[in-house]
Amino acid sequence: MGGVRPASQMRPVELVDDDDPSGTGGASARDDARARAAADAMGAPGDGRRRWPWVVGALVVVVGAAAVATGVTERAAHERADAFAALPGVVRPLEQVPVERWRTVADGPTPVLSAGGAIVTVAGAQGRWTVRSWEPATGALRWEVPVVDEAGSGFESVAVACSATADPAALLLCTWTEPGVVYGGSGESTPYVPPTQVLALDPDGGEQRGTWEIEGSLLGLVRAEGDVVVATGLRDRHVLVERRDGTDGTVRWSWTSPIPLVDNGGVRAAPRLVGDDRVVGLVAMTTTLLDAGTGAVLEAGPPGRQILVTGLPDGGFATWESGYGGTLRDADGEMRARVPGLPLDVVGDASVDELLMDIGNRVVAVRPQDGVATWRLPSSMSPVAVAHRVVVMAGEGSVGAVDGADGRLLWEEELVAEQRVPPVTDGLHVLTAEPAREGLRHLVARGLRDGVEAWRLGLPSDVRQLTGIGGRLVVVTDDAVIVLA
Repeated sequence: MGGVRPASQMRPVELVDDDDPSGTGGASARDDARARAAADAMGAPGDGRRRWPWVVGALVVVVGAAAVATGVTERAAHERADAFAALPGVVRPLEQVPVERWRTVADGPTPVLSAGGAIVTVAGAQGRWTVRSWEPATGALRWEVPVVDEAGSGFESVAVACSATADPAALLLCTWTEPGVVYGGSGESTPYVPPTQVLALDPDGGEQRGTWEIEGSLLGLVRAEGDVVVATGLRDRHVLVERRDGTDGTVRWSWTSPIPLVDNGGVRAAPRLVGDDRVVGLVAMTTTLLDAGTGAVLEAGPPGRQILVTGLPDGGFATWESGYGGTLRDADGEMRARVPGLPLDVVGDASVDELLMDIGNRVVAVRPQDGVATWRLPSSMSPVAVAHRVVVMAGEGSVGAVDGADGRLLWEEELVAEQRVPPVTDGLHVLTAEPAREGLRHLVARGLRDGVEAWRLGLPSDVRQLTGIGGRLVVVTDDAVIVLA
């Protein structure tokens, strides 16, 4: 057997009731602790009162930090909006339905343009062609310059066209051809060709900086910084191309086609001048590319081959030749790479590094340095703008958007009728002047990345153009310019 377990020993235990008012030491300690806690909670004198300033100070610091962070975020967003709105052809972000701020009459070949940080309009109302400069936000008139009166009875009509550059300080050049007598002439065997007048205006104050004229039949005009490159048809049917000072018409360089290019019989299309301030092309039955700075011949195409040209963001240029395709070139004309088409000139923030091309039934993005294609997208639409790595697309009867990084179609919307006015973007939406039923039109805003309709606004039925000038949305009709914001 195992050992015998000793019996449990009972010890006396004294129970103390907390509510007992006997004033025992244990109850007193607990009551003191509770009193201190209550004092802290109620702000009673003691340590708790000394903690309140620290609590309040901490709250002030937290609230202040949040306010500073919010202010920094708002300033950054405002700066981004300002930077985007400063780009030509785009609109400041519209977070709500815009309203009409102001409107004015305008018509002719160039009813509206941007110059000197203002909206400039050209109008031939009341029998006189007048150029006016307006404050974009308010429509306040900055200046106006009467240019020329309308021709009287028996004379051909007059139309004034103006041109500007991306430089807001560059001269505003306005041109018009002197009216000839209807069915008249000088009586010579060679018909009289009226000269083209040029008026140079300061974009800030409208002061006249100079006047000069272009002799011969004007075939084309391309701005080149403060100068202008003009092409004119000569009496021997050759074409003269000149770069001339915008102020007084001083000739900086000239080139004459080696063969006749003007067809007086009207069988062939008239020669035309294309390009920019880096390279210009005289497109005719044979095409010649000229350096806009020096007049040097960069390329002379064979007869029957049309060559188109456009500048590249890095200072080079690209050409497209019928039957041959596209070529990327350095500024001196040296071939860089072969490409399937001619890069498109799209407005926006240049957030897509690739060059975008419309190759008939597909869109191709290629690297500008070597012409390697980074993505392809079968589509009947064509790129028109870029914002935040999104490519805005437009077709004859549709509008959409593509991810600029990989060419993925984000959305596409079929319209109820043919679209003749290209869309614009405000960085948040794709804005279209959309044909609606019964001949009406709506300005429709769809989300840039998702295509979800955000709002719509009625427009005049004769809308000809949507554009952004100074970040303002400008609607151009047959005889008016309407500014929305």
